[in-house]
Amino acid sequence: MSVLIDGVPKCNLIRERHNRAKHSFGINVSHIELALLDAKIKLEDIDMISISSTQDYELVVVDRPHELKLEYGAYPDISFTSSLYNNNFNKEDDSFKRLLCGNILDKVYSKNNRYDELKHIFPEHKKIKKEDLAVTKSLLNFASIDFWGKELCLKDIKYINLKEILNEKVKIQNLFHFPMRINLKGRDIPGVAIQHHMAHAASTFYNCISDKSIIFTHDGGLPPGPSCGMIFYGELNKIFPIVPNHLFIGSLYTQVGSFLGFGSHGAAGKLMGLAPYGQPEFFNQDMVGNIFDMRSKGFKNPRIDWLKYCLRSARAKGYDLDPIGNTNRILEPICVDIAASTQKLFEETLLQSIEVVSDMCINNQLDIASLCYAGGTALNCPANSRLLKKSAFKRIYIPPHCDDSGLSLGGAQYVYHHVLNHARLKLSEKSYLSIPYLGLSNYENETNEAIKKFEDQINIEEVSVIEESAAQDLYENKIIAWFEGRSEIGPRALGHRSLLINPLFAENWERMNSLKQREKWRPFAPAVLEEDVDLYFQGLPNQSPFMLFTAQVISNKLPAIKHVDGSARVQTVTSETGGLFLILKKFKEFSGISVLLNTSFNGPKEPIFEKPAEAINFLLTTNLDTLYLNRKKITRKTTSSK
Repeated sequence: MSVLIDGVPKCNLIRERHNRAKHSFGINVSHIELALLDAKIKLEDIDMISISSTQDYELVVVDRPHELKLEYGAYPDISFTSSLYNNNFNKEDDSFKRLLCGNILDKVYSKNNRYDELKHIFPEHKKIKKEDLAVTKSLLNFASIDFWGKELCLKDIKYINLKEILNEKVKIQNLFHFPMRINLKGRDIPGVAIQHHMAHAASTFYNCISDKSIIFTHDGGLPPGPSCGMIFYGELNKIFPIVPNHLFIGSLYTQVGSFLGFGSHGAAGKLMGLAPYGQPEFFNQDMVGNIFDMRSKGFKNPRIDWLKYCLRSARAKGYDLDPIGNTNRILEPICVDIAASTQKLFEETLLQSIEVVSDMCINNQLDIASLCYAGGTALNCPANSRLLKKSAFKRIYIPPHCDDSGLSLGGAQYVYHHVLNHARLKLSEKSYLSIPYLGLSNYENETNEAIKKFEDQINIEEVSVIEESAAQDLYENKIIAWFEGRSEIGPRALGHRSLLINPLFAENWERMNSLKQREKWRPFAPAVLEEDVDLYFQGLPNQSPFMLFTAQVISNKLPAIKHVDGSARVQTVTSETGGLFLILKKFKEFSGISVLLNTSFNGPKEPIFEKPAEAINFLLTTNLDTLYLNRKKITRKTTSSK
């Protein structure tokens, strides 16, 4: 849930942070009210509402469903149109119904064979009857260009006549949105349904500094077609769909993580961390490509065929296959080598995809220096780093909210700039670096109420310079939590909801994993002053403010953040980050090192903490040493049990 005022993002509420269920879906009227209150606007101030959804997920109004009604069709007196919409539109027609999707709720409530996997993403099913929800099918399939129906291999994309497509801008600019009629708390408001990957594209393009860019999106959607990923062209305030990329590597990557025992949600991140422990013994160049490349080589189901190939090769080489699926044996050769091989397949596929996109631009004599990239696969830092080093694009923009947490912001920005035709906003360096911090405000009274709730169990210490106190604690090898202002959007801690520890001691890797109740082998990321990054790391872009690129650690003083292959997922810190910048400055004065281990402030299987009371509760129920909460230093009273 995002709010824009005159095109400027004011807040971004992520539902999982409020119902405390990772990857949860649904719409809450109460959350809309919170966002409007935070942005200091009223219901009557809303000009238009954008709606987007994750593939195959229906639109579900969870609370007070009578106060939010969603309906497809044009709003009276609104002039924009979609090529899917005409005067004869009838939502009851079978032709339109075939464009709709959404059956996740049915699977949760029926407790079918996917129940254990899906029950966590809609925890409300335990308290709310299905018939008490307001459910609207999502618009998954939008309009298309005729040639998208062809079986385009990756190599075919380079020969697309991009200039010819862009000559039809008026025709193609309305392919990926569709009009809606929305009634919110009794007020009729025009709405727009936004195609999933268009929302991803907007979330990166409108938050980059370049006015002209190729935009590439990919996630776990299934090919063929636009639902797995797209190539777009962005210019000024407009985004134009060019062609689906038909990739399957995102869904394959998640499936391999699940196959190894990580489940579905969160599997990709764990697989990325596991891969450096192994070698790509099973990598097969023939598996590089999109779905049509694979079919041309005889692979009918590449996701299944890849796993069959890995297992067949492993048996031939004498691997012990018993550890597969047993996370207690995850570091054994078969698991780590499948992970490493899948990571290499992912990287080679992404590199080849971007290469053909670059060739397409060259063949069309278009000088485009920037690549914008979004979708869940853009969280793969090693792959991003290879793109940076090997692709022909001079600049690569990946937003911190490149996963589905950025859909609402991207959808809102698309409506403001593309649909309503408002000029693109000029991003300054400061505003670019401040993009992540859009969580709801934590007002002083909320902090005070949380402190009062736990006052019998905590000490509040008065300190004159809070960042210096935090740095001193870290120098003394304590684990601290830093909770400041608005939370980060996206899945990674970027200094406003962070757990921090001294990186100079190897045992702190295990200490932090123990605190978070994570697997001991999982790595952690460093935060470093941008001005000092070259002292400790090599191979980074000029900036890595959103923790989306890896580097090689060149200092031997940082064992707690150095992965087994010598890499680290680096966050470069500037004054725009907030208090973490000053903590690093002070820590450097004490230790001579301007690096800290930084990980997200949350408990096991939980999203990042949003509210002060959650932060204090974590202090009281774990071995955390100190909580710095909105410039207050908080510790447990000695009589409190851990």
